[in-house]
Order: sequence, then structure tokens, then C-alpha cells
Amino acid sequence: MSWGLIQQEISVEEIRVGMYVSQLDRPWRDTPYWVEGILIRSQEDIDELARHCRHVFVDREKSAPESLTRLAPATREAALTEAVPGRAEAAQFRGMTVYRDQCSVDEELPAASEAWATAGTILDRIRTEMERNPGVRVAAAREASEALRESVERNPDALLLLARLRDSGDVLYDHSLRVSVHLLALGRHLGLDRGELSILGLGGLLMDVGKMQLPRALLERGKRLSPDERREMQRHVEYGEQILQRSHGIPDKVCDIVLQHHEREDGRGYPRGLVANEISACARMAAIVDSYEELLADRRLAGTPFEALKELREHGRWGLNSALVDQFTHCVGLFPVGSLVELDSGEVAIVLSHRRTQRFMPRVMRILDPQRQPYPDPLELDLGSTDPESEGAQRQIVRDLPAGAYGVDPARYYL
Repeated sequence: MSWGLIQQEISVEEIRVGMYVSQLDRPWRDTPYWVEGILIRSQEDIDELARHCRHVFVDREKSAPESLTRLAPATREAALTEAVPGRAEAAQFRGMTVYRDQCSVDEELPAASEAWATAGTILDRIRTEMERNPGVRVAAAREASEALRESVERNPDALLLLARLRDSGDVLYDHSLRVSVHLLALGRHLGLDRGELSILGLGGLLMDVGKMQLPRALLERGKRLSPDERREMQRHVEYGEQILQRSHGIPDKVCDIVLQHHEREDGRGYPRGLVANEISACARMAAIVDSYEELLADRRLAGTPFEALKELREHGRWGLNSALVDQFTHCVGLFPVGSLVELDSGEVAIVLSHRRTQRFMPRVMRILDPQRQPYPDPLELDLGSTDPESEGAQRQIVRDLPAGAYGVDPARYYL
């Protein structure tokens, strides 16, 4: 089964606490739910679903066994299905590899930090060498991307946390690392094999290599560009193509990412105005990650990760593949690791890690009390805890917060 799901269609009247609803009888975007997949935790969850749906699909493997025993026999014997409305388009991007977290975020963080530092050092070396010889040593670039890939395979949340919390002040350097990490995480989420992950990681690092030929003033964070400056900025794709032509051993799919990550599904991208399937799958993924990072870098466009994801999903002007945008949203979660959130108690917390099937109920570190005063000893809470008596199970996220809200620097608490 390409999606790894064993699904059963039931009516909303048959939903029970403990079931995992993996699909609805209508598109997710037509409901208040932003992330595919709902673990039913209360009667309120059931009532909310009933307001929007008549039938749902239950994932038997992810549901609590006791929740399934109460299904009517006729329903229990119904044919299982993996034909899910709205996923046909996404299937073309899906791989067959099943990844499981090999360690916790805390356990992976030292290795992730080392991989981040290694990739950064190699990027600096590539930049220095390009000043003398405008080409890329592929071996060095591969070394950087492979260090990131290995960490993402073990547990992507560690590097995703670093991507949100670390800021060197070098826009091009930080953007390259963040794009590479998010592309690797998206590829892992889609079940792509290691070879394909390596392509995505390397493509992310080299995607904006042409910007090394631009004046530094153009790359300043949040800078408003004149029409002439915008045209010059767009030439970074042309410069990137020239650099790749002077390099040896760059895989074709990596070249596609560099040359096509500003192409758009509706033909309004650049430099060639490609349309839909004329754009490679890897480049379509890169376009989404690049747009997401662009939105987060400019707070005039999106103040929080949630707003960035909402912008990508709702506004066609981005010309992105909608099925892949949905998958990217599911990959990073509405509240990505490293982001600040407010709990229903009024407390402020940092998102530390996700469950792969309950991304709206992450593990968080509570750092400010309801009066926005720092806790002397920050406490970790698991919002997806199955123990109803635990404090984490009694808390929910009500909204995410912009970076720096209430003067909080998440890096000071966790890195």
C-alpha cells in the first residue's frame, strides 16, 4: 500500500473516542482542520466533525483497538480502502520508504548540531573557493548535504528545531541550510528513498548559489527592492546555471532544482515560464520550501509559521502545487518545532517535537506563566499524552506567536 494506511469508511454516528480519522468525505481545506488526521479525544471532537461531515475514514492501525470493537458488524466487515479523495495528485510525489524515528530530539540534537556546523563550514569553503574559481566542488557539497540527510533520517525534528532557532545573521548562509533541512524533512515525510533525499538535500544547499554573484546589498533581510533591483535579483537563477556549467558531476535533478525553483504551476514563474508537469517534482517541492522561508523572513508577509502556511494554502498567486503544499503543512505541522505558542492556560511555550500522527499536539517547553513572567524552571509538557490526568493532556495550543513575542528568545532556553 503506497500510503501505508488501512482505512475504513464509517458514518459520523459511529465515531468513538480513540479513533484516528485519517480522511473526511470532503477536502480538509473546506473544514476548520488544517492538518490531515485527527485523533478523537472527546465527545466535543465528535460533535465538531458531525457539523462538517457525514462520513469519515478511520485508520485502523492508528486507532486505539478498543475504539474499533464497537463498530457494527456490517461496518466492521466492509471492504477496506486506500482510495482517498484528494490524494490522487499527491500520489505522484509519494515514495515507498517507511521512516521511523530512531531516537528522541534530545538524543539527536548533538549530532544535528554537528551536522549543521559541518554543512555551514563547507558552505563557507565553497563560497571562498568560488571567489577564485566560479564552480562548485561537488564532493564538498555532497559531504554537507549527507551530514544533514543522516540526521533527518534519524529524527527530523532536531534539525528543524535548529533551523528555526539558529540565526548567524548571514541571510544566504542561513537560507541555504534551512531550505536544505526542510526539503529533506519533506522528502522523508513523503517516503522518498535515500538517493532521492540526497538529491533534495544537495539541491537545497545549491539552490541559490547564483546569489553569491549578486551585490551584498540586494540580499539584506527585509529590503524593499526597486523594479531594477528585482530584475537583477531574478538573475540569480541565470548566474546559478552558469556556475553549474562550470562544475562537474552535479546530478540533473539538482540542476532542475537550481534552474526551476522559481517556476510556477500557472506559468507565471521565471526564468522560462514553465507550466505544471514541465517543472520537475524536486523543483516543485523546492518552490514551496523557498516560498515558506521567504514568508517567514519578511514579517510584512507572515508573522508566524501558521500565517505562512495559511498564505501558501489560500493564495493562488504563489502558483504552487496544492497537493504538495498540503503535504508540506502536514510535514512541519501548524506549529513547527522551534516556534512560540500560547496555551489555553495563557502560558507561553516553545514547540520541541511532534508525534508523526498528531502534529497539532506536540511536546512543548512551558517558559512563561499566564502573567507572561518566566518560570524559574521551564517544564516540558506532552500535549498528546494518552494519560488524561497528565497536565499535558489538559492543555491545548490556542495560537502561535511571532518570533520574539514577549521578549522571548527560544534559543536561550533550548540551545
